[in-house]
Amino acid sequence: MDSVYAFDADGAVSAPLWTRSFIDPAIGITPGQGSDLGNYDIGTEIGITSTPVIDPSAGTIYMVAETKENGTYVQRLHALDISTGAERSGSPVKIQATVNGSGTGGDGAGHISFQPMYQNQRPGLLLANGNVLHCVGVAWRHRPVSRMGDGLQREHACSK
Repeated sequence: MDSVYAFDADGAVSAPLWTRSFIDPAIGITPGQGSDLGNYDIGTEIGITSTPVIDPSAGTIYMVAETKENGTYVQRLHALDISTGAERSGSPVKIQATVNGSGTGGDGAGHISFQPMYQNQRPGLLLANGNVLHCVGVAWRHRPVSRMGDGLQREHACSK
């Protein structure tokens, strides 16, 4: 599902401190559906599929959420304040990338664009040297994409 919950790690409070949902059916934003792909390897609903990462110095948790917005699949990198669950300035960012190559999703001119319906965030996010790294893939092919220090501006997309 496309929801995140914050709990007190010390267990002093058993109820969530805050919750955040990235879907809103009233305006056409729903979870991705495994039935659209004819494949249920992730589940019947596709949303946040990887482990988020926390930047403790910035007090920010980063996660990738996939939604279906009025029939179109979209993936966004969210940066939330870990105290309140509020989106950080500039967040969320729609994930988009094009790399050199050929194959499924190619334009015939040597470029392959990210396909949010088919390529999913599988491994957990990584925070390294102030950069948020995420890797999307389909089947056994994964494509890393690096984000800059604030986690929101794309720095690099790789084809392998």
